[in-house]
Amino acid sequence: MKREFSYGSIILLEIILGIISLGLFFAFGEKASDSIIYNLITSIITWIGSFLIASGLINNRKGSVGDYFNQIHRLDKKAILVNLILIGLTILITGVFGGGAAFLALKDNPTSFMSMGIVGALLSTLLALFTTYANHIVADPRNKDQSVGEAFKSVFSVGKKLLAKTILTYLKYFALPIIVMIAISAATIMHADSFEAIMGLTFIAMLVFAIYFLVISPIVLARIADNYLDLTGDIENNYEEIENNNDFTISRNL
Repeated sequence: MKREFSYGSIILLEIILGIISLGLFFAFGEKASDSIIYNLITSIITWIGSFLIASGLINNRKGSVGDYFNQIHRLDKKAILVNLILIGLTILITGVFGGGAAFLALKDNPTSFMSMGIVGALLSTLLALFTTYANHIVADPRNKDQSVGEAFKSVFSVGKKLLAKTILTYLKYFALPIIVMIAISAATIMHADSFEAIMGLTFIAMLVFAIYFLVISPIVLARIADNYLDLTGDIENNYEEIENNNDFTISRNL
């Protein structure tokens, strides 16, 4: 079910965070790409932004940009620990299939290096799909009594139940439009009569992609939140009942 939300608040929040990240990039200068501190700070900004939007979309989806920023009060120890565990899993997969083990495989058998890279990419994609709703779960006030372990289990429980919907959402808003755009761009470039024309068309295509992703991202995030609320129920409709029953958590229904 599609629910109303404040598109302007989300897009403005993304723009503000983007400006902050851009400011940091210029502040670090040429060393930005190689700076561990810069990469760490920008990663934290991206993660916090994702949390604020996910929390806002389930708790106060029609709120102002200030209301979305105020969701930071829901960022408690449990939310941080669950996300750190998930980040650790991602790093582990990348390290095993794209780091030292992959280098050894390349040394012994070059073809196995590509195979390990493909496996690593698939595992990373699956992990991302299964953990799509991590921030929704830890920001849901109905889950306030969950332990870190229970919240971690709920992440994969919800991810499994909503896997098909998650894939369809991404296909609808990202994969299919991208395929169409690439096909149109390729056909246009093939009929270009000079290298300069090809470069110009490529730049235009990349600009269109960037604008499309910026414009569509709030809608995709809202539809992902809809998937979560379709499964667990709207918070505003159930919260009074839940507040009167401290033993209730979403995980009991999953």
